[in-house]
Amino acid sequence: MAVLGRASFEVQLYRDGRWVINDTLSDEEAARRKAKDLLALKDTQGVRIVKEAIFAGDSRRESEIFKQMKEVEKGDDFTVAAVDEAPLCEKVADYYQTAARTTMARLFSKYLEKHEMTPMELLHSHKSLKRMLNIDTMVPSAVDKIASLHARVSGGDARKCKDVIYAAVESIAKRAREVDQRELPELKGSTLDELWRRMDARFSDVEERNYLAHVAFARTSINWAGWLGKMSELLPMAQSQKDERARAMIDGMLADIFVAKTVIKDVIGVSKHLGDAVMRILDLVEGKCKPTKFAVEELVGLLNQLFAADLLPRSKQVLFDRLERDLDSAVRLTNGEDGSSDKVFFDTILERVVTEHGVIGGSPVAFGLTARWARISNVGGATGRKRAVEGVRDKLPSGKRKFIYLLAMYDPKSEPDIKALVESQVRDLGGQLNTIQKIAPEARTEKTRLQEVAGMQRLVLDSQLPPRLRDPVAAKFDELVSDYIISQGVIERLDDKRLAFRERATRLVTFCASGVLTVGRATTIARDNIVSYLRRKDFIAEFTDGIPEAADKEAAIKEFYSLLSKTGFDVKG
Repeated sequence: MAVLGRASFEVQLYRDGRWVINDTLSDEEAARRKAKDLLALKDTQGVRIVKEAIFAGDSRRESEIFKQMKEVEKGDDFTVAAVDEAPLCEKVADYYQTAARTTMARLFSKYLEKHEMTPMELLHSHKSLKRMLNIDTMVPSAVDKIASLHARVSGGDARKCKDVIYAAVESIAKRAREVDQRELPELKGSTLDELWRRMDARFSDVEERNYLAHVAFARTSINWAGWLGKMSELLPMAQSQKDERARAMIDGMLADIFVAKTVIKDVIGVSKHLGDAVMRILDLVEGKCKPTKFAVEELVGLLNQLFAADLLPRSKQVLFDRLERDLDSAVRLTNGEDGSSDKVFFDTILERVVTEHGVIGGSPVAFGLTARWARISNVGGATGRKRAVEGVRDKLPSGKRKFIYLLAMYDPKSEPDIKALVESQVRDLGGQLNTIQKIAPEARTEKTRLQEVAGMQRLVLDSQLPPRLRDPVAAKFDELVSDYIISQGVIERLDDKRLAFRERATRLVTFCASGVLTVGRATTIARDNIVSYLRRKDFIAEFTDGIPEAADKEAAIKEFYSLLSKTGFDVKG
């Protein structure tokens, strides 16, 4: 309800022959400060302040209390980039997280790359944030884009989504302004570990301490010159700092930097073509990238070490997201005159990415591979997606790798037709792999074959598949293994009565601890046999028979129970 006698002040910008609202404030002095800031921008054509007063009967009166026009200087192009997805930030705190900052880095790429500033620094620096918010329609344009995306995903009203985002922007700006003159521990001349120790000593509230630590961090980092200058400061820190919070801050800022379009090329050097760049980024996240012409060799060496030690998880994920966009782009993989060279290089990337242990980069890279194959095959639409998924699947050499790829392609948040397509593929492939030999055709030993099947079941159980599909497929793998164990007399062969009791028990437990059993019936069969051993009246005496020294007997029992713990069986019942 409008409050009688209250007034609001619209700060309006003159743009393309008309006045548009830039901000609405409740204080005249604040509105005049805003107008002054806007007039200082070289692309501002004019600013005015319109006062709106509310009277009885909901009558309103508008009056122009300030207006100034000026000649426009030619400015930089800071138009907002297009994005096709954005995280739903339910709390203001969510805007500070990596996913939201990555979206900001892409939206405001022209502005941030011009100033070589990270979203982390922007959010925690009042002067930087104020300068950006005053740039005409840049932020309003970004809010419109994100609100539309959120409304489409949530089914809500885009206008309400805009209100929520604007409220968050106002809260972020207010907090940055309030802390701007606050005295905080300094990073300059110190370390992040020490900064956190001093923060711990001064601030008891965890959320406030975390925010202020980032403010203190940004006050120093914003003065580091350029992306490469920031990386030159950050990477040695990442190696030396012990506090996990310090490492997370470093990784977070590096993740922001890696969103920039050209920074990877500036660091690792020139690539022959897009396909080569993809392979070299894969090398980097695995810690084995070799610098080429114009590379910053010192930075490449540090990044290799940090990625190999898994100390930059956020940065790694940003690079995987980048690979998805590169693979999904219209840029060709190679420089060959026709498309055949792209097909050959695609196979090279596919072999590198889809391994026996999973898809390097997970779902983003799997989706990128599928989009690239659709582009190479020149297919589109729902039918094209189906053909692309089938095409990539059929290129993979084993049932396990096919399953790994399909599971990586399943995302509960995907469009319904994509989910249905992958579910159908998983169901069909599960039906085709109806023997252990088909699942692991290249396995040379019985143990390896069983490990392959058990490994595939674990992939299914750990996947995001809906239970209605996940559970039957997992049960199918368990059925194959349990039937094999029974038909081939696997347990009986391990429990060879001609061997000493200790050797028989150890053989059986070693077998079960080696990852050969599927969850379900196969596990129950093996567990029941182990329990039957443990329940023998004279188990300890039989197991240690032939060991003369008491200390050696105790050591043998401890070793057996240590091995037993690796099976994961609950044998207390």
